[in-house]
Amino acid sequence: MGNKGNNRHMKGLTAPRYLDIGRKQSAYVIKARGGRHSLARSIALSLLIRKLKLANTAKEAGSIIKSGKIIVNRNVIRDVRFNVGLNDIVEIPEAKKCYSISIDGRAHIDIKETAEPDYKDQLFKVVGKYKTDGDNVMLRLHDGSAVKAAGNKTMVNDSVSLNEKHAISKVLSLQDGAQCFVIDGVHVGTTGLVKSITKGTMQTEASVLIKPREGDEFETLVKNIMVIG
Repeated sequence: MGNKGNNRHMKGLTAPRYLDIGRKQSAYVIKARGGRHSLARSIALSLLIRKLKLANTAKEAGSIIKSGKIIVNRNVIRDVRFNVGLNDIVEIPEAKKCYSISIDGRAHIDIKETAEPDYKDQLFKVVGKYKTDGDNVMLRLHDGSAVKAAGNKTMVNDSVSLNEKHAISKVLSLQDGAQCFVIDGVHVGTTGLVKSITKGTMQTEASVLIKPREGDEFETLVKNIMVIG
């Protein structure tokens, strides 16, 4: 059989805009492992470490990661291709550094350094809801993880925060007046208030009317926003 390509890397020219790399900076870029965030909205941990100037080469970044010096969402990660994306918290205890991952108005990764990890206010968008064989109602979150529902009132498109035991500690409902952050679409990176919600039909997807902090109101799809307050 012919060589179908190296699935551990992607061409720099066709890399997702989210990575915010120069198109001619390198011929190939390490590809994040699938399974958590979408590949279009995530970055491999090895590339993130290099962006943070903690390593100059992929080999150096790999050495740091494999030695267990990186924590993501309370877990030590040793996989150089670990998928990091929206609202993940990255800690480097040895360097006394902590970062939260977001997205800016150009759809690029937005890395914010914080004084300490703020897991209390870390939010996850509910993207699915299902029932297990044991009759437990589970919520599927935007980072690919799942958590037991805190009652049947928690709905898809709400946001939740989790405690140290990975149980829901707070629910933010998608409703009129809710504060939201646009995570995709033309208005990505914008924060505003939900003015109204239009339910979807067989032909159209659910949408929301948003009043941003600055500028005119706009409409976007519900799937493009995350409730943050």
